[in-house]
Amino acid sequence: MIGSGTGIDMDASSLPEPQRHIGNLIRRAQQLHVMTWARIVSSEITSAQYSVLVVLDRRGEASQRELCDEVDLDRSTVAGLVRRLERDGLIVRHRADGDARRNVVTLTPAGATERQRLAPHVAQVQRELTAGLGEDEAQMLFRGLWRMLQRT
Repeated sequence: MIGSGTGIDMDASSLPEPQRHIGNLIRRAQQLHVMTWARIVSSEITSAQYSVLVVLDRRGEASQRELCDEVDLDRSTVAGLVRRLERDGLIVRHRADGDARRNVVTLTPAGATERQRLAPHVAQVQRELTAGLGEDEAQMLFRGLWRMLQRT
């Protein structure tokens, strides 16, 4: 049953297609996330770009390959994110010491400031997206999505 214990008890099979499909719900949830992000956090910095700022804030520096692994994006996507963040003065990119093929990326002071400025807004997005859920339901949603993604 969908929503068991929430007052919204329904069986997924009672819904018409495509509403009963998990993929459709994930797509719609992502659309809701993008709209909520743009309204609350920024229409200029995406959640993926923010993830790069967070990783660099935590690590100090990272290669573009390490960023791919940390934010779970492909190389061409990360390369585009890095170019845009560098163009906006939020990060700097330079060749790694001892390996001219490897780019190392670090936050600029402006990038660190922007990351700190956006953090409470990001937390607000999380609260808004889960506002219709109880605390246990929000944790179950998180755990379910995390487990699903760990299988990939």
